Amino acid sequence: MDSPIAQIKRYLHVLYCRRHLFLLVAASVAFFIVLGSFFIPKKYEAKSTVFIEENVVSSLMKGITVSPSMVDRIRVLRYHMLSRDIILRVLKKLNKDAELETSEDLEALVRVCQEKTQINVRETDLFFVSFVDQDPTFAKNFINTLVNTYVEENLSEKREESFGANRFLSEQVEFYKDKLNKIEDEIYNFRKKTGIFSTVTEATLIEEMKNYNDELQVVKSKKVELNASLSTIKEQIKMMKEMPSSSGGSIFDIAEISGDGRIEALKAQLEELLLIYNDQYPTVVKLKEQIAELEKKQKEQETLEPGQQDQDFAPIEDPIFVDLKMRLNLTQSNLNALVAQESDLLERIANNKKILENFPQEKKVLAGMERERTMTQNVYETLLQRVGVSEVSKQMEVSDKATTFRIVDPAIQPTVPVGLKRIYKMFFGLIVGFGLGIGAVFLREKLDDTVKDSDMLRSLGITVLAEIPLMFDQLEVFKQRKMDKLVYSYSGVCMLFIAIMIGHDLLGLTLVDQLIFHFRLDTLVADLTALVQ
Repeated sequence: MDSPIAQIKRYLHVLYCRRHLFLLVAASVAFFIVLGSFFIPKKYEAKSTVFIEENVVSSLMKGITVSPSMVDRIRVLRYHMLSRDIILRVLKKLNKDAELETSEDLEALVRVCQEKTQINVRETDLFFVSFVDQDPTFAKNFINTLVNTYVEENLSEKREESFGANRFLSEQVEFYKDKLNKIEDEIYNFRKKTGIFSTVTEATLIEEMKNYNDELQVVKSKKVELNASLSTIKEQIKMMKEMPSSSGGSIFDIAEISGDGRIEALKAQLEELLLIYNDQYPTVVKLKEQIAELEKKQKEQETLEPGQQDQDFAPIEDPIFVDLKMRLNLTQSNLNALVAQESDLLERIANNKKILENFPQEKKVLAGMERERTMTQNVYETLLQRVGVSEVSKQMEVSDKATTFRIVDPAIQPTVPVGLKRIYKMFFGLIVGFGLGIGAVFLREKLDDTVKDSDMLRSLGITVLAEIPLMFDQLEVFKQRKMDKLVYSYSGVCMLFIAIMIGHDLLGLTLVDQLIFHFRLDTLVADLTALVQ
């Protein structure tokens, strides 16, 4: 096996032997690629930036108003903006439909515009729209018109949604208002017809009866207590009436004594009490006050005429007895009230039992109508609240105070084409040319089955007896040199042209472009390409 150096030498020898093929292929390919780079259509990109802005008023009105979901709009932004309807409207605004002959051409242009338009969304508040085309003016106008059309339609749709929601809610309010009035009339007519003016249910009656029974048990317990208290008070009063005084009669006989005798009797009673109690005892204090009052009245009567002395007289009872009498009257009043309350509770229980026994079917019908009225009224009140929210939302959309799209950077006319720069295409052409030249040489070498040297014969098992050296005559040498000059000249011209074109682009010159545009060569090449296709 040959060493790597020997293989390299052999490849270089093959390349030298077939140098004409290598130079012709490499120079021709590089020349046509460099030349073709001037006729490749330039593509210009127009780009617009749109910011999704949330108004301060929208933040302040959260919870009070309802705005269309911006997240949902962002989710379908790409499909909405690139829809056929919007693209077609944009093209009509740019009068592109008038420049095309058939509707098929217009549809084809719509599809091309959809493919060339790119939309990139950053998070949920920023997106970029770009369009690449050979005509920079059309690219700029298309992007600006597309973005403006989408923003206008978005704003129009939001307003239409707000107006539509407000209109729908208003219609529903009117509908439920009429329905509620109708149910009210039906309930009134039903009450008037059946004479039922209560919506008491069986459960309510049973609950009331249970409460009445509980109250009745409490009343009965209090009655027992009051009867016991009443019996005790009466017994005490009876004992006091039978108790003898120091004067030999009953205590309450003192009230029948008049003048000085009454005072003396009270003083005697006071002395008896002082033997048992002190001066602060309530009965003792009360007797002293009575004695002082009687003495005062006696002095006043002495100044009056004889016929007027006994007109204002009023008997004075014992304070203990008065207290017992007051307690007796109070207890009796409370007992009478409890008896009346017990009677009322029994009557109510009896009435509820009677109602339950004869509970009419109309009650159930009325209860159903009442439930329907309650549900309708709840819906009606909810709709009234929603109408207020919808009205505020509508005013926000009309005033453009909600979340909206704001065009931050409108598209400007591009001046620099996008894509791989032409200078890189030229260098790429050189590399491709050399690569194809080498490939053509080795392909030709593979296809050549002639004997190159004696080693090939030996590899086939053929014995080589002698080798005849290669001999050239003057005519062959002359032809070989002439061919070399032609090939070298052609390759040199091609490389010179490539060098000039590379220098032309490196210096930033546009002379070649102006010549191509002046003579319409780019149009001619485009027509020929379309014809071939």
